[in-house]
Amino acid sequence: MKKLRVVVSLPNDNAYQHEQGIVAKSTGERLGFDLQIMNAKDDSITQSQQLLEIIQSRSATPPDALLVEPVTATGLPRVAEAAVARGIGWVISNSDVDYVKQLRKSPQVPVFTVTQGQYEIGRLQGRQLAALRPQGGSILYIEGPSMSSVAVQRREGMASAKPKNVQVTTLRSKWSEISAYQSAVAWLKLATSRAERFDLVAGQTHELALGARKALQGIDDQEQRQKWLAMPFIGIGISSQVKPLVDSRVLTAAVITSVTMELALKILLRALETKTQPPECSIVDASSLPDLEKLAITK
Repeated sequence: MKKLRVVVSLPNDNAYQHEQGIVAKSTGERLGFDLQIMNAKDDSITQSQQLLEIIQSRSATPPDALLVEPVTATGLPRVAEAAVARGIGWVISNSDVDYVKQLRKSPQVPVFTVTQGQYEIGRLQGRQLAALRPQGGSILYIEGPSMSSVAVQRREGMASAKPKNVQVTTLRSKWSEISAYQSAVAWLKLATSRAERFDLVAGQTHELALGARKALQGIDDQEQRQKWLAMPFIGIGISSQVKPLVDSRVLTAAVITSVTMELALKILLRALETKTQPPECSIVDASSLPDLEKLAITK
């Protein structure tokens, strides 16, 4: 029996996406997929070209589905249309795109989304801020790229749940520790970056928080450096990556998220086998570590 062929397109190879790739491979093997994984290297044009080459190829049998985590919030709508038009299923991971409902009107192939629930993840981080800074204060917030729906929704969720008396200073970064480090190093050259102005450092991922922490460790002024490193640092990531950081007190708290690949591939297999459309959107779990109640007591 011919294996169902699925191509997985990941935006980069940061800690979360690396785990996405590992889980996709192991789940694909378990479910009997012929699975190929591609890396767009944080370039939406590269991602589009990689996928269109597969969709438009006349020398190879097209895959049964494409499982895509887009680099940008637009989510490759023209590529999605081309895939569905050729009879290729289209699955979006961790992006809130507005064209899925329209594409699902074509019943021939499955089209759906599996996401972390980015807004709720942001809300959980905002509630962690409330537990850690109930009296208010100022935080340094390291955020992902402006074109990323993940970054936008996590920020909106955080802003909706944080105390009104918590002020936010934002640094932009790509989704990597080194990029966050570089952003923080550049910012530290400004006179407004003194530790006295801040009470906490938060990253939209644990890598962004760690990148900022590494930059702060390099401050020459010992007093300033000690003040920064004495602050709580919080981040977001999957349990295997962030729990050791919380246990070792590198991070005071974290939002625990889940990879999407296992659930997406399970839903896809059933959809392909039964030739039915699955639910339009499925959301994986997220939680606070430690629990919010405990965090408020032990801060």
